[in-house]
Amino acid sequence: MTQTETRPMPGTRLRGFSSGVILVVGVLVVPFALGVAFTSSSTPDAHDYVRMAFAQVAGATIAMATPVALVVQRIIRRSPLVDTLWFVAVAGAVIWFQLANLSFAVDTLVRVLPTVS
Repeated sequence: MTQTETRPMPGTRLRGFSSGVILVVGVLVVPFALGVAFTSSSTPDAHDYVRMAFAQVAGATIAMATPVALVVQRIIRRSPLVDTLWFVAVAGAVIWFQLANLSFAVDTLVRVLPTVS
């Protein structure tokens, strides 16, 4: 008599955390925390603007890498096609939004730095 093993649905867990939790933390919580941590509490000078821009870039990079990593994880685990396509759509939307956010950060930095003494 053989013993059968019960396995969780493919792609539902990643080292104990659900994909939804990883997505929310990577796309919302971490970029927001970086932005808050590196925001100047007083009148910002040139160094503060550069630090805030780099925090935005780091947060956007993490936000774009998170859904891409979840798509790769879905493909490796051979999850159902519908789940994989849903994560591809989420990754595309997040990347599109974050690229616009990066463009805004660069525009702000280029516009503000020459006026700061």
